[in-house]
Amino acid sequence: MESVFVLKFKLFNYRKSGFISQQVLIDFISANCMNYKPKAVYIEHGAEQHPFTERVLEKLPDTPVYHIASSASVVDEIKKNHTDVFGAGKKHLVLSRFKGALLKKCPGISPGMVCCNYYIVNLMKNCAYDCSYCFLQGFLENSPLLEAFVNVEDFLEELDAAFRAHPDRTFRVGTGELADSLALDDLLPYSDSLIPFFNERDNAVLELKTKSDQVERLLGQASCRNVIVSWSLNPQVVIDREEKGTPSLAARLAAASKCQDKGFRIGLHFDPIILFPGWEHAYGGLIRQVFATLSAEKIEWISLGSFRYRSNLKKLIRERHEESGLFAAEHVQSRDGKFRYFRPLRNRAYETLRRKIKQHSEELNVYLCMETKEIWEGVTGKTPRNDEKLNAFFDL
Repeated sequence: MESVFVLKFKLFNYRKSGFISQQVLIDFISANCMNYKPKAVYIEHGAEQHPFTERVLEKLPDTPVYHIASSASVVDEIKKNHTDVFGAGKKHLVLSRFKGALLKKCPGISPGMVCCNYYIVNLMKNCAYDCSYCFLQGFLENSPLLEAFVNVEDFLEELDAAFRAHPDRTFRVGTGELADSLALDDLLPYSDSLIPFFNERDNAVLELKTKSDQVERLLGQASCRNVIVSWSLNPQVVIDREEKGTPSLAARLAAASKCQDKGFRIGLHFDPIILFPGWEHAYGGLIRQVFATLSAEKIEWISLGSFRYRSNLKKLIRERHEESGLFAAEHVQSRDGKFRYFRPLRNRAYETLRRKIKQHSEELNVYLCMETKEIWEGVTGKTPRNDEKLNAFFDL
């Protein structure tokens, strides 16, 4: 089999000859050159004989494997040898057992913010991608390794107990807070356990949030009754500049289309919305591309959220992503401590995108992520509890 390098060389030659489009080239590189392969695997004590660990190691026959008592020594070594500790940490995979409660409320519950009725489950920490705006750069600054928890059966027992204890409550559970839900699904096959589990529950829905196009394992599932696959989307110009290592917009939408055809419900997140000269044209093109590829009636929701960050993140972004345009516009600190675009700019962005979306589908649920009640009322004329279509999402 030819190496990816040889295939890339041929593709570029074909491109120069006019035999292959630029988009095909982008999608090829996205699918074949961004596959994650760690420099080393570290197995913490207690995870050695676990079936999940064995499945992962089978996928990495040529990768060095080390048995450790704690990942602290690995982090110390990375700090000694790398200036970009967060970037280097991504390339070291730790397999460990998670200890403690897994299911928790979304951290969107913060002063002045409206939060949807959402729970999160963190099966792993850190991400194979390297988006300039990613909050993990600050959140995992002292623990930058890519860590995956192998004791999936313990997670499922905890979830089952919570769902059974509250049969009248609907749990909307996501796995995409501290990692992309699907980017490493081939290597870390959590979906094989999660999807059948949720499909058997009457009061729970699983959301797999991703920027990836890794959906082959999902397409092989027998059922997708209680699973929503959602994509974080931005215009291609933003992806090229701010979302390093991620598949193209076209590749993400193609994957979403395959999941729609399979029967999965689809969610979309325009988040973070980034304002720059020409943003209205760029996001208008994104919306047109979405509805040219996907069936509007099969989209569960579209969420809108603007670029936001805590004060410690700005310095890290400037150091790690010199080419980023995130700080071309001014930001102001909100009541929850995060910096955002000025309120009139956010209002205009939300109103513009919401209007363009509604032109394609008036019935589509569009909600705002981590925004104030004042912004909600300014954009939609109502708060979530006064909108029957969105009422089920929110727990104010």
